[in-house]
Amino acid sequence: MLAPMAIAPRTADELLRDVPVIRDLPAQDLHALAEGSEIRKAAKGAPLFSEGQTAEGFFVVRTGEVKLTKSGRDGREQIIYLARPGRPIVEGIRFDGGNYPATAIAMRAASAVLMSNELLATLGERRPQIYRSLLNLLAKREAKTLKLVSDLSLRTVPSRLASFLCTLVAARESRGEDARNLVRDLTTETVAGRLGTVREEISRGLALLEREGALKVTPDLIEVVDVQRLEAIAFGRKKGGGGS
Repeated sequence: MLAPMAIAPRTADELLRDVPVIRDLPAQDLHALAEGSEIRKAAKGAPLFSEGQTAEGFFVVRTGEVKLTKSGRDGREQIIYLARPGRPIVEGIRFDGGNYPATAIAMRAASAVLMSNELLATLGERRPQIYRSLLNLLAKREAKTLKLVSDLSLRTVPSRLASFLCTLVAARESRGEDARNLVRDLTTETVAGRLGTVREEISRGLALLEREGALKVTPDLIEVVDVQRLEAIAFGRKKGGGGS
C-alpha cells in the first residue's frame, strides 16, 4: 500500500493570490513581489518578529498559525489578531526605518513569506499600484484595530465573548460545518488574550451565557443552544435587526 503523499506548502505566487486587496494587483506585479520574497520560519512558541525590532516588511503566513500580540507591564497579553495560512501581517510595512509595534508568535510551527520594505519600495516606485494596495491593506487593518480598541473600552466581557462566539458560529456555517457544537480547540488563555481579559473572566462569562440560556458548557464542548439569545447579548439586539 502506498503511503499518502505530503502536500507541499503553497508557493509565494499562490499565497499572494489569496491575500485581500493584494490579489487584485496585475499578475506581473504579484509575480514580482513573490520572486523577491524569502521564507521565514518560527518554531512553536518562538517569535517571527518581536516588538521594538527594526521592521522588515510585509509577511504572509504560509504554514501554521501566528498570533500578533501586545504585552502589558503586568504581563497580561492582548492578542490583536490571529493569522493563518494565506493571511497577511502588515505591521512591519514601514519606510521610515521604524520598529515593529507588536510581537508575532508562532502558535504552532509556522513559516511565512517576507517581502522586505526595500523590495516594496523598489517595486512601488516602478509600479505605484503596489503602493496603493499596501496603503489599502494597512487601512483595513487599522479599521479592525480601532474596532478592537472600541470593543475593549466600551463592551463588557460577556458581550465581547458572545460576539466572539457568534463569529465562530458564522465562520463554521459559511464552511458548511457544525456551527452549534464548538469544540474547544482554542484554550481559555487564548480566548482571554483575544478579548483583552484574563481566563477567570472568560470562565465567568461562559457561566453567565449558560445561565442566560444561550449556551451549554462542558469541559470539551460549547453547545450553542440559542443563537438569537447569544446575538442579543453580543450586539444588544438581534444581529441585523432594526432599531428606532
